[in-house]
Amino acid sequence: MPAALVQTWAVRVSRAESGDVLDHLMDDWYQAVKADRGLHAAIGFDDYMERRDWQSAKHSIERTYGRSNREHQQTLDTLAAAIQGKRMLTHPRVG
Repeated sequence: MPAALVQTWAVRVSRAESGDVLDHLMDDWYQAVKADRGLHAAIGFDDYMERRDWQSAKHSIERTYGRSNREHQQTLDTLAAAIQGKRMLTHPRVG
């Protein structure tokens, strides 16, 4: 998947206004990256994505390819944005 498209997903995910919107965006994103056979080599990635366990999916890629792997950096960025978005939507900062 072209890096610019994946980056767009990270931005879109980071701007989700609700948990439902975030889930929908991540489901759409996952459908788009499913064809990337390299991600399927990451042990458990598909199972984690199906369960919406984005933290474990991110760790799966990091364990398989390393944290600074250029080929999957945009994917890691999208997952990180989803994880942060979920935290913010679940536990919004007050003040």
